[in-house]
Amino acid sequence: MLLRFVAENIMSFKDAVEFNMFPSSKSHSHENHKISCGHATALRMSAIYGANGAGKSNLLKAIDLLKTMVEVESLRTIDFYDGLTFKFDPKYNFKSSGLAIEFFYNKTIFYYQIEFSPKEIITEQLLMSKKSKDVNIFKRDGSNISINPTYIAKGIADQFQDALNRLVRPDMLLLSFLGKYYANECPLVSDAYKWFIKKLQLVLPDSFNGYVPHMIDVDSKFSKLVAKTLPELKTGIHRLKVKKEILREEDLRGEDKLKLVKLAKADPGKPQLVRDNNTSDVVNVIYENGNLFIKSLVAVHKNLDGSEIEMSLHGESDGTRRLIEYMPLLYAIIQNDLVYVVDEIERSIHPIMIKDIMQKLSENENARGQIVFTTHESGLLDQRIFRPDEIWFAQKDAEQATQLYPLSDFNVHKTANIENGYLNGRYGGIPFLSNLKDLHW
Repeated sequence: MLLRFVAENIMSFKDAVEFNMFPSSKSHSHENHKISCGHATALRMSAIYGANGAGKSNLLKAIDLLKTMVEVESLRTIDFYDGLTFKFDPKYNFKSSGLAIEFFYNKTIFYYQIEFSPKEIITEQLLMSKKSKDVNIFKRDGSNISINPTYIAKGIADQFQDALNRLVRPDMLLLSFLGKYYANECPLVSDAYKWFIKKLQLVLPDSFNGYVPHMIDVDSKFSKLVAKTLPELKTGIHRLKVKKEILREEDLRGEDKLKLVKLAKADPGKPQLVRDNNTSDVVNVIYENGNLFIKSLVAVHKNLDGSEIEMSLHGESDGTRRLIEYMPLLYAIIQNDLVYVVDEIERSIHPIMIKDIMQKLSENENARGQIVFTTHESGLLDQRIFRPDEIWFAQKDAEQATQLYPLSDFNVHKTANIENGYLNGRYGGIPFLSNLKDLHW
């Protein structure tokens, strides 16, 4: 579970700014939204509001950057753009950037901090959070690396320490290096690494989930969720049908298609994504039980007389296709302890539909995962869905630096209409527009 995230001198964040998922002592609604994380407690939902350009998407980009850094291991492979550091103060162009994250995984609370420039890691630290004090797992200051011998396999601490100082380059993350190559020697570091790789999921505006056909075909629980949820969202689709056909290799032509077959056979059971030439729909090609299959989705609509009409997803609206792509996300949050961070969650989706989805997640007492998202949809500002400490605002100060703060910082009565208050500027996080009369409109 995500507990907190801190960004400093990166994009629109100047000095250290924190976002967290801790419940406020002022908020007492939706007790089912609380998740026990050892000696800490986290919330399982959070919505982030702010005007265009306020920096709410930069928060998600910073989280995505940290995840990417851990995944790729080396800064050399990351294309750092010119806007990495805070640009509105020239002094900050020559300062390092900092990211920190606290999370709960495998019964342990970890705190990971990194200070870096586009070329090198300046400091790096992994701590284990205890109730009374934090315990250092490893610490790095420039080329000097020290690991707590308690968390290294017995009998190799001294030799291992010497080897690390020789093997880890200035541009490499120690967390990634140990987690990827020395999981047995450093099991606790490996756990922290696995959380980034397996549990933290980013859904940015250009993200796409094309595995729905295969998931419906092989996962009965997921299929039931889709069958129940999609008609309730009033998309006009009665049900989704998986069209599964054997793909004959002799019918395939072209180097790309042959490469696709090779990939599918090399990893049986894992679907490969390809776009259908006729419908433009994304379909799954998969090698199962000695056969090559192609799986595609068909939207089934019902006529007034009860007869069914099958349509390609290409004929459905952008919003409907987006809702279908969200089905694995909803399923994962309900079934697993995954953390989903979503930018512009309402994109292409009708306000009533996205509100209904959030209402379902809010009321589901069995949901195990977390969701953090940015949005402009004021209809979600509803205390029947969110606690005040689950609603955050992004706003730029006089120095053009992004500040983050939760609704629970205000005295909000449990019956207050927070949507009206937000639109009237009571909580900030909205655009400040000039008077149109002054602009001669």
